[in-house]
This record gives sequence, C-alpha cells and structure tokens, in this order.
Amino acid sequence: MKKLLHVLLASLLALLCVTQTCAARDFPQQARRGDMQAYRYPLMKIGERVYRLAAGSYLYNQQNLIIMPASLNIQTAPVMYLLDTSGDLSRIWLLTREEAAQHPLVK
Repeated sequence: MKKLLHVLLASLLALLCVTQTCAARDFPQQARRGDMQAYRYPLMKIGERVYRLAAGSYLYNQQNLIIMPASLNIQTAPVMYLLDTSGDLSRIWLLTREEAAQHPLVK
C-alpha cells in the first residue's frame, strides 16, 4: 500500500512538472515584440529605440521568473515588452525560440 502511494505521488509530481513546462505564457494584448540589445542600465535598447526602465518594472526570463536587469548575460534577445503611460518599460519577457517563432517581428 505504501509503495502504491509513493508511485501515485511520484506520478502526480511528474504530471505537474510536465504541465508547468508545457504551459504557454499569455502576454498582454498591448505587448509589443522586439529584439533587445545590451545597453547601459537603466536604459534598454529594443530595436532602434532606447527606453528607460520604469520604477517597479519587471523582467521575466524564459522560465517566467523575475530577474534583475544586472543579471542579464546576453548581448541580444527576442522579447515581448510593455510600456507604461509615460513611455517607460514596465514589463519585459525574454522569449524562448518557440515563443519568438509564434510572435514574429513586425517590420
């Protein structure tokens, strides 16, 4: 009985992990697609424009975890981003290859 309980628990945990991995991120409808380039903090260059990070802005990595801008170790990355009412960056999502293919750049 105990063995069966362990197997069921392990199966449930595996199912939860697979569900989290396969879950697609939903981006706000107002979010824009761009390619972010390394720049100097608190400024971020997306495409040809340079934006300032808003106070309280969030930067999400490919696993949808919040990261600090100083921890970025990339030169360029495909992103979805959201601007606040003053035109500053309020949210940035680093995209996986699959997400970048689903949300192509609009020229």
